[in-house]
Amino acid sequence: MLVNSVSPNRPPAAFVLAFVLLIICFEQDVAALTNTGSSRSASAADSSRASEIPVFTPRLGKQVRPPRAFTAFYELAHPRVGLALSGGGSRCLVHIGVLQALEENHIQIDLIVGTSMGSILGGLYAAGYSARQLRDVALQLDWDTLMQDEPSRRDLLLSQKQDRDRTYLQLRLRGWQPVLPRALTAGQKLQSVLTELTLKANYWANSSYDNLRIPFRAMATDVYSGKEIVIDRGDLAEAMCASAAIPFLLSPVPRQDLLLVDGGLLNNIPVDVVRRMGMEIVIAVDATSNLRAKDNLTAPWEFADQVTTIMQQEHNLAQARAADVLISFKNDPRHSLDFTNPDSLIQAGYEQTLAQMDRIRKLCANAQQEANDSSDALFTVHHVDLPDNGAAESRLILQAGSNGVARMLSAAQIQAEVDDLYAGGDYREVRAVLQRDTLRFEAQKNPIIRSVQFTGNTVYSAALLFDCLQTRLGRALNHKRGQQDLTNVVEKYRQDGYALAEIRSVSFEEATGALTIEVDEGRIVDLVIEGLHRTQEFVVLREFSLEAGEIFNSNIAREGVDRLHNTGIFEKASYSLLRLPSGGALVKIKVEEKPSTIVRLGGFHESERGSRVFTEIGTENLLGGGNKLFVHGNLGERDQVARLSWRADRIARTYLTLSTSLYHERRNNVTYVPGRAMPLGEYADRRAGMRATLGQQVSRWGGLAVEFRTEEVRLRSISGSGYPVGTSRFNSIAVRSILDTRDRFLFTRTGRFLNVSYEYFKPYHGTSASFSKFQAQVESFDSIGPHTLHYRLTGGTAEENTPFYEQFKLGGPHEIYGLRDQEFVGRHLVLGSIEYRYQLRKRPWLDTYISLRYDWGGVWVDRRDTSYRKIRNGAGIALALDTPLGPFGVAFGLFEGRQKRVYVQLGHAF
Repeated sequence: MLVNSVSPNRPPAAFVLAFVLLIICFEQDVAALTNTGSSRSASAADSSRASEIPVFTPRLGKQVRPPRAFTAFYELAHPRVGLALSGGGSRCLVHIGVLQALEENHIQIDLIVGTSMGSILGGLYAAGYSARQLRDVALQLDWDTLMQDEPSRRDLLLSQKQDRDRTYLQLRLRGWQPVLPRALTAGQKLQSVLTELTLKANYWANSSYDNLRIPFRAMATDVYSGKEIVIDRGDLAEAMCASAAIPFLLSPVPRQDLLLVDGGLLNNIPVDVVRRMGMEIVIAVDATSNLRAKDNLTAPWEFADQVTTIMQQEHNLAQARAADVLISFKNDPRHSLDFTNPDSLIQAGYEQTLAQMDRIRKLCANAQQEANDSSDALFTVHHVDLPDNGAAESRLILQAGSNGVARMLSAAQIQAEVDDLYAGGDYREVRAVLQRDTLRFEAQKNPIIRSVQFTGNTVYSAALLFDCLQTRLGRALNHKRGQQDLTNVVEKYRQDGYALAEIRSVSFEEATGALTIEVDEGRIVDLVIEGLHRTQEFVVLREFSLEAGEIFNSNIAREGVDRLHNTGIFEKASYSLLRLPSGGALVKIKVEEKPSTIVRLGGFHESERGSRVFTEIGTENLLGGGNKLFVHGNLGERDQVARLSWRADRIARTYLTLSTSLYHERRNNVTYVPGRAMPLGEYADRRAGMRATLGQQVSRWGGLAVEFRTEEVRLRSISGSGYPVGTSRFNSIAVRSILDTRDRFLFTRTGRFLNVSYEYFKPYHGTSASFSKFQAQVESFDSIGPHTLHYRLTGGTAEENTPFYEQFKLGGPHEIYGLRDQEFVGRHLVLGSIEYRYQLRKRPWLDTYISLRYDWGGVWVDRRDTSYRKIRNGAGIALALDTPLGPFGVAFGLFEGRQKRVYVQLGHAF
């Protein structure tokens, strides 16, 4: 009997065979892995353990959910790229060109950190502006006036315009202690412009700047602690203002317990902040200023900028070296306040970035490859099958050639095609499967949209909103198109000022194809006022005319903020919005009160009436009601005035205005032989009385008023003749209508002025008969470039018993050249003139003008003497400078070709 036995030194044959088979299987697995590569995520090439088939799926990143999309989907993953945008004033316009180049080359940005001007441009881009839109903003903005907070004269009420026309040295007091301004400007106009721009953006920060289209941070410096502050939430416009608050030029911005100024003081190229927030690739844009030349160091803020630049140099160099890509503009010689030719700066930024684009792409590709752990595996492909309605011009078909012809395709090429097919937005799922020599794409299309319904809309009809959509019924849902459609709906509201409008929710019923879009139009839930200490709330609310329950409109809000600032009570006025989870929004009106006690000083000299000075003390905000109370004193060689006045520009919420004044005046006047400038005598005109005026402000361009006056007039002789003497007392009532659209009072460039009045006088106790007089004046100003043309026509008539002290007086350089002050006196007046003015030089605080003017007119005591044959004429030439002390002018006049006169004036008339 044979017995099977096994030698202890030799393994059984079955064991050897099994071991060989195991090695063969292992080698096949290794070969398969070598061919297909491996991935750390579901987006990389994968192989099925059962079939050994390579499968490619999209490399997915963050998920986008409604209401940002019609349905939830994933964006493609990409390397995390951060931008560090430096400060540098006007030089920072290069940032726009940088953003445009990155945008055109599809470099996706995941974070923007900006300093100063870099925070403004970076913040707007993060909030949804495109580079092209930023370029349009940069070219349209008047950069030279952005730091000028003084409101346009045309935006003021008539009474406010009259205050504005009296220019003086002004000192504010708090507790009788002088209060000096913190900077040249409070930043009111800058804040207003940035608020308007951020409200028009498609993305809102609300609780965090991570909610913007691109997460954003603004750099600032806290004055109290001296620390660097990274602003990541709150009002975006306010954060930009804080980051750009250049010492001495812009006032610091209070924010909670901080007082913030320019972030460039500590970190002008914030590369380290970008790096700390987890960015894989950091692109730094260095637009920081070079040191100023000696000739450009005059203003205090220019010295501050120079010192800051010196102190930052080492830190800026270290930050620049820490960036992966540095785009520098140190070779540009322009200084930070030179906004001439902004397009050239934008173009420079664009070209410099294109020059670095290969490096940027390479860094992105390397980061992508490391993230996906992909290999350089190659596959032999004979056939490529695309899904139905797939891209006819597929890159893979071009690479693989005609089906049936073998070509080598890399794993990266196949992965890119899968990503592109998914990124088109038509498919909810995409994958590529490589079976033997055939590459087959499998894709599941998005469902079809069969109906669209809008809810919550009251401003626009559903039909009008549907016209904003590119999506059409009966077509498959497309994620990219859906995102753009929702953006288009929001932009429609933004264009008309409905800045709080947003897509509240989006729902899609796949079974029925019904798409429902709910719009929140942004109703105001409540208004809160911050910063009031003395002023009563009604003063703010009557100017900011939006109320709870109304749909918020940024155009109305901007006008309200402008009106608040125009009152003169507030250093700065702004507002911010907070969306509430339950819908609607809270509007916060923020004000910074000025000290209301004011001391004003002024001086004026003219060759006709000599010199005079004035002082005025009072309050602009009596009892917090916005009313004005002042005591005024005027002392001069020929003029002395004392006056106590009170005025309310608005009564309650109406546009009625009321003012009263008590006054005592003395003016010494000279009489002349008319047309010969020969003095006849001199008399004192003393007046004491009271005025009360009730008016109606008509928009911002004029007003109607009724004035009551009671007055005593005493004419006393000083020397010579040509005047009566005596005392008269009377009451009068006057009706006046004024239209004033002039852009400025002195050196007016454009606008119209009309003043029509009728006044009836009733002497006391019947001492003499009543009388009346009528007067009308119209002026027109038109300019083209430095050229200005000015027309004027004035006429007046009074009853024959009108006394000397109420008759019309004509003369002096502002009426007819060549005449002395009040050289003609009479009851009937006509005056006309045409003037040409040319601006010789335009410089801050020293504009220079030259003008030529022709005048004609006459004054007659008796109506029967009036005749066009008795019209007199004069002509003159003047040279004037607009100085910080007021206008300085020298003029030469010639009357009737024979009477010559030289006039000199310095300061503002009062």
